[in-house]
Amino acid sequence: MNDVVDAHCHVFVDAEVPVTPSVGAAAYEPPPVDVEDHARHLAESGCERGVLVQPSAYGSDHRCLLAALSARPAELRGVACIDLDTSDATLREMHDLGVRATRVQDGYPGGVPVESLVAIGQRVARLGWHVELWTDVRRHVDWLGDAVRSCPVPVVFDHLGYVPSDAGLDDPGVRLMLSLLEEGHAWVALSGLERLLPSGSEPGGVGFARAWERHEASIAARVSACVEAGADRLVWGTDWPHVGVRLPLPSGQEVRARLDRWVPDEATRRRILVDNPGRRYDLNRPGFRGGRTSATSSY
Repeated sequence: MNDVVDAHCHVFVDAEVPVTPSVGAAAYEPPPVDVEDHARHLAESGCERGVLVQPSAYGSDHRCLLAALSARPAELRGVACIDLDTSDATLREMHDLGVRATRVQDGYPGGVPVESLVAIGQRVARLGWHVELWTDVRRHVDWLGDAVRSCPVPVVFDHLGYVPSDAGLDDPGVRLMLSLLEEGHAWVALSGLERLLPSGSEPGGVGFARAWERHEASIAARVSACVEAGADRLVWGTDWPHVGVRLPLPSGQEVRARLDRWVPDEATRRRILVDNPGRRYDLNRPGFRGGRTSATSSY
């Protein structure tokens, strides 16, 4: 399959741009991976294109992200982390370099608050960006549905809603995410399996192998429900290089193989791997080398 997109990765170093963590309580030590390491990861994972997400440890310092996008403008797009004070000129510069979304999150320190979802959406609407949301949906189930429905741009739920796998399909947070997906108000990223393991399931512990089987079976059921609710609004990512994960790190090939198991229909997988991210991240125009243009904002 050609033109496969890994829609969730990070890079942390650049030879020309020295960047150090700007968040005092960063949740992890940034690994020394750069855009060339990322290119090798894509090749090993069977991907031709990718989306780089601004690391939480760097806060609003986007120098490393923008340098990476500049190095491979035809193959890469970016997700920034802008706040309400970011200037229009800075947003235009980011757009010209390939940024097509921004992120709000409370998964790690260094994020823009989830409560600013609608206001951030208003800031980026004119550029055709979307807002990526990384939060355990259960934390905000009382107000998040109304916010997503009123947001002027599409919202992408990172890491399958970031709800641990011991919450089934009847969980209020999972139900909310699936409803928003079915209504056409939201997208979902099929990523972050290692991040969704329930607390107390320690690698190497007694019964861990069985616990992992239950974990993956639960996530497989959630993926199937997402496919049924809105296969045209799903993307997939490896989450490379898996920062902050305390499990044995999977290879890109292993993560890609999971999707084959979860979504056995080849035509549906092509939508998730190629068509959907191509239009969501403005990757479908042959010969793109940067330049000011607005990505489609269709839901």
